Amino acid sequence: MTEPTDVELARRLGSRDRAEREAAFALLFDRHRRRAFDLAWRVLGDASLAADAVQEAFLTVYRKGPRFEARAQFSSWLYRVVLNQSIDLRRREKRHRALPLGDAAGRESMRAASSQAGSAADGARDPASPLQGPDVAARRAEEAAIVRAAIERLSPKLAAVVVLRYPEGLAYEEIGEILGLPPGTVRSRLNRAHAALREILGEQLDRP
Repeated sequence: MTEPTDVELARRLGSRDRAEREAAFALLFDRHRRRAFDLAWRVLGDASLAADAVQEAFLTVYRKGPRFEARAQFSSWLYRVVLNQSIDLRRREKRHRALPLGDAAGRESMRAASSQAGSAADGARDPASPLQGPDVAARRAEEAAIVRAAIERLSPKLAAVVVLRYPEGLAYEEIGEILGLPPGTVRSRLNRAHAALREILGEQLDRP
């Protein structure tokens, strides 16, 4: 039996049958919850806040899903909702966490990150892996924390393109579809984000 598409499930959210609505919502949630949480976590850097953002986003999906128009992919619309919720929550929380940068390992990690800010942003994914030894896992976790903190210092507009580009690997066209921007604007913002990340990481490197 063919699985219903996301668009079909979104339409079912408008059904008068409560059981049909809830079944459709459960399928959409199961399909997209992991990627939605990953995106929220990269913006917020906090699992609890990310869970709150995802919850609010899926409540929006439940309410507005029946009016979704299939001019774009459902996942692109969902990403936009999650991103907006995450950015709004970040603004409310005004989270500006200081990093422990006094040790040599931390400074070395930042030197590696600042050499190529675009590649470093890819480290914002969860660094844990069962194939890594404890030393490697610890270093990658530290690097990821450094980059997340740098991304948090970007403006919401620049942070949005970074978290969609790295490590999702979305094309400029896909990011533009999510953010409602032409690909050229996405490219321009990403270049500005790279420059800002290099400057931020360089500032941290210069600290005693």
